[in-house]
Amino acid sequence: MPYDRNDILAQDAMVNELLRPLAEFLRIPHATEIVVNRAGEVFVEAGPSWSRHDAPMLTFERCTSLANAIASYTSQRIDAQTPLLSAQLPGDQRIQVVVPPAAERDTVSLTIRIPDAATRSFDAYETDGFFSRYLWSRREADTAREQCLTAAQRTLMKHLENSRLAQFLVEAVRAKQNIVFVGDTGCGKTSLMKAACQYIPEDERLITIEDVREIHLDRHPNRVHLLYSKSGQREGTVTPSDLIASAMRMKPDRVLLAELRGAEAFDFLKLLTTGHSGSISSFHAESCALARERYVFMCKEHPHAAIYDADSLKQLVTLTIDVIVHIAVERHVEERGSPARKERYVSEVYYDPLAKLDARFGKGVIHRAAGLS
Repeated sequence: MPYDRNDILAQDAMVNELLRPLAEFLRIPHATEIVVNRAGEVFVEAGPSWSRHDAPMLTFERCTSLANAIASYTSQRIDAQTPLLSAQLPGDQRIQVVVPPAAERDTVSLTIRIPDAATRSFDAYETDGFFSRYLWSRREADTAREQCLTAAQRTLMKHLENSRLAQFLVEAVRAKQNIVFVGDTGCGKTSLMKAACQYIPEDERLITIEDVREIHLDRHPNRVHLLYSKSGQREGTVTPSDLIASAMRMKPDRVLLAELRGAEAFDFLKLLTTGHSGSISSFHAESCALARERYVFMCKEHPHAAIYDADSLKQLVTLTIDVIVHIAVERHVEERGSPARKERYVSEVYYDPLAKLDARFGKGVIHRAAGLS
């Protein structure tokens, strides 16, 4: 179908017009989520708790029209046969729409995620105390074995020992370590991932894989943004696995996959085994230890992973994923039990180059050529 700029602009205008009853809520300072559970009311998450607001203009008919307009704007559909819709609004917010029969009769569920307005630096995170509470577990000192690590690996371990997490992350990115950020929904994984991308050298060729555009990379001119439909229904539908396979043929210096959700984790693992170092991604996990288990679960959703047992997949994860950063959300309440504030921070870091060394060479004595440092 030929591209029609006028048609796209008209659809953009229609979506914005139907969004007008939500405009005031989109402007609430520090709002992160806006949800519509039923006609006539809106809940906004801004800070530690949700607040309820009346929205009489937000009728069931208007919500239905908005859902249809968003589907048209993003070349998707939403109806009784395809009642789920994931999309990006004209203002770059992410939206999830659910209609009957997946929702109650005469109900349209809208969930809008408001992205951070700006990408923060690691220095800003450090100033806010985001990096001041992490745990890192290292093995007992084994001087002989540690001498088999690279100078960069030993330096990274020193940064973690000395509570220099910001410097660790900067140098891990520049040393092309494979990094994943994990945590619960809304903990700030994507925001921290975007911050990490600022430290990638500007002369590298980057390929991003996302369902909606969130990683913009304005400092990197040699970039390509690949998009897939989360609900699998856009024109020319492709899957994350398709895009990972394509990216491998596009000569990337790094592949940045915004979020791993399922079977594509196995394709991403295959990408990492081919030497595409410096890749960055995120996914949901409760801790660094559980992140490894969850990664295996996601891989097992791929039909080609059936020939691997869990231990084999864990071995591949150890060999390919260098850094796991877990982000926690701590909810503080007042004496009466009402929410007071939310605190987000890095709670845990996994970095164990000795485990990677053992996975590569076993426990035997490693002999180094005299010229290696």
